Amino acid sequence: MQIPFFSLYENVQLILTNKIEEFHYYGYDSITEQDLWKYCIDKVWRKRDVQNMRLHELTAGIFGATASEVLSYMQIKDFKRNEMNLRLSNEELQTLFHPLKE
Repeated sequence: MQIPFFSLYENVQLILTNKIEEFHYYGYDSITEQDLWKYCIDKVWRKRDVQNMRLHELTAGIFGATASEVLSYMQIKDFKRNEMNLRLSNEELQTLFHPLKE
């Protein structure tokens, strides 16, 4: 997986690690540093010029993220990815939406 804004990622990696350790402490073991970073890029800073953000702004965004927000983001992203990969034939769609009556 390629990490967007890798140079910034390296600058805040210790902060990401700290936040992930907090998530793991509370039992959210499935979230990784890359997941949190992608969440911040796509959701927290989506309308910002990330490349020109100051370190304290990046830090505040990371520390402000909650596990439930990140998990929700990950689930929606996975759902959309799986939805695009799901290709049903017309016959399968008809069966799905008009099941046989007994």
